[in-house]
Amino acid sequence: MKSIRQTEQLEKNKKKTTEERRQDILEAALNIFTEKGYNGSTTAEIAKAAGVAEGTIFRHFATKKELLIAVLKPKILTGIISLDKEQEDPVEFFRCFLKNRLELIKENDGLVRFMFAEAQYHDEVREALSNGILGDGINIVKPWFNKGVEEGVFKPIPFPAMMRSFMGMVLFYGIFNHVFPGFSPEKTIDEAADQILELFLNGLLIK
Repeated sequence: MKSIRQTEQLEKNKKKTTEERRQDILEAALNIFTEKGYNGSTTAEIAKAAGVAEGTIFRHFATKKELLIAVLKPKILTGIISLDKEQEDPVEFFRCFLKNRLELIKENDGLVRFMFAEAQYHDEVREALSNGILGDGINIVKPWFNKGVEEGVFKPIPFPAMMRSFMGMVLFYGIFNHVFPGFSPEKTIDEAADQILELFLNGLLIK
């Protein structure tokens, strides 16, 4: 027999719009993926956490991998898309991009750890990240690098090498700062972004 609270929740769920149910599913999936990993999560428990029938999930997302992409994509790409529309200068784009990635890591620590841990061992997660998300991000960032090269601001080094080094500095700083809080002297993300970018663009040597 359903409790009064369960009955009230069911009635509340019936009144939700399709988009509201979709967002409930995404929020529940994010929490469960982060807590239990990709293989350890089931659509049945995601549906239960979202307060919907399991079939409702598959009306929105054809597969669990498609659901994973829908969970991660906005988190990873929304900030880059906004920067792409707002900036004009290549250096300023990378400064804001760096800051945005540091904020992403700080605000979504569990999600970032989930991505890297799961991608190491599960082809399905790695494929979802590579083809469904990271490729789109690279397609936004690369023209800014090319613009910097064309304007004589950046050296014409291979883009993959530049991107790997840039993101390596960002990710290591973000993760290291979380594991060892208080170790880094920077008081704000802005300050950290400026220092990392200074090292990335100009190096350690006095010219």
